Amino acid sequence: MTLAASENALVRAVEGRLAEEIAFLETAVDVDSATFNVAGVRDVGQCFARELEALGFATRWSALPDAMRRAGHLVAERVAPKTTGKRVLLIGHLDTILEGPGHRFERAGNRARGAGAVDMKGGDVALLFALKALHGARLLEAATVRVFLTGDEENPGTPTEISRRDLVETARHSDVALGFEPDSGKIAIGRRGLSLWSLDVSGTQGHSANVLRGSGGAGAVYEASRILDGFRRAFSGHPSITVNPGIVLGGTDVAYDFERSAGSSAGKFNVVARAATAKGDLRFVSDAERDEAKSRMREIAAASLPETSARLSFEDLVPGWPATDGNRAVLELIDAASRDLGQGKVEADDPGSRGFGDFNFIGALLSGADGLGVKGEGEHGPDETIDLTSLGPCTARAAVVISRLLR
Repeated sequence: MTLAASENALVRAVEGRLAEEIAFLETAVDVDSATFNVAGVRDVGQCFARELEALGFATRWSALPDAMRRAGHLVAERVAPKTTGKRVLLIGHLDTILEGPGHRFERAGNRARGAGAVDMKGGDVALLFALKALHGARLLEAATVRVFLTGDEENPGTPTEISRRDLVETARHSDVALGFEPDSGKIAIGRRGLSLWSLDVSGTQGHSANVLRGSGGAGAVYEASRILDGFRRAFSGHPSITVNPGIVLGGTDVAYDFERSAGSSAGKFNVVARAATAKGDLRFVSDAERDEAKSRMREIAAASLPETSARLSFEDLVPGWPATDGNRAVLELIDAASRDLGQGKVEADDPGSRGFGDFNFIGALLSGADGLGVKGEGEHGPDETIDLTSLGPCTARAAVVISRLLR
């Protein structure tokens, strides 16, 4: 298949507005919208809202409870009475990792630095200007397209049942979704989910001369070490499940501050440890894998050393998003568009290699793909840099893919 005349017109429209697109990217990057900067996230959201309203989209702000300390999300909809093709959902996020005015847009030739330039204001801008091209070609008039730009993707508000409720509901009214996270060279048709775990171990405090002997018991530190090494043995080398202990504390006295993700411990060399705690995460592709891993971890924790006991608890934050035949069909469409545009072959990334994203929350409801954004490097760091030569091709590919879905 080659590009249709209408698709060639979309490409020309994108190319004709590239300078405007880069200028808008600079505007978006220069708004400090780190996740906890509620006002900044809303401000950058308004920048996009004005542009989407000019394309005939109805916009609204999906607010979250104040206790979450999150800005909420921008939702834009253009709904046709009779839709000719798929109802398309386009996903991005407005928040960034880096905070403060020291990470503004700085261009040097075909590259530009700035917070969120790649992850993912660059993808958001490509999404917007693809819609501008489609609107100019009057290809949105009989279409149903929804845009959902979250304000807390980098650090989702909890419980996620509330912070992602509106996204899930929007997905229920759509047929296919495209996500504009950065282009890693391959397209994501699945991602790993995330659960947190907490291990609290108790031992019998006593003289160290009696450790591992008779009534002296093993102590909490030995027991915590046994359990953590059991996790290592069980999951080391697993293709998609990982279990990571992020912090470990042990001694006669242990204190952990959840809000600060920090703690303290006290003990003496000649005293058997009374307490130990460890906090970490569990990652998996499918929810079945998650449940399997939890069961195995509980078995390991239950096999206590003498005079010890352990309590293992979990908090499920993000569901898994396994690859499906529907996702593969969307990938085929993206691949065909990429080839027709002369951009080359597009392949699927290994779901087991990807962290979570907003697509995880809707992947069970509809087919789609993620990673249609721009290219760059240094995401989440002070040297985050977009390859500006990727912006036009990314936008053109998005416009062609969306137009084929709308047919």
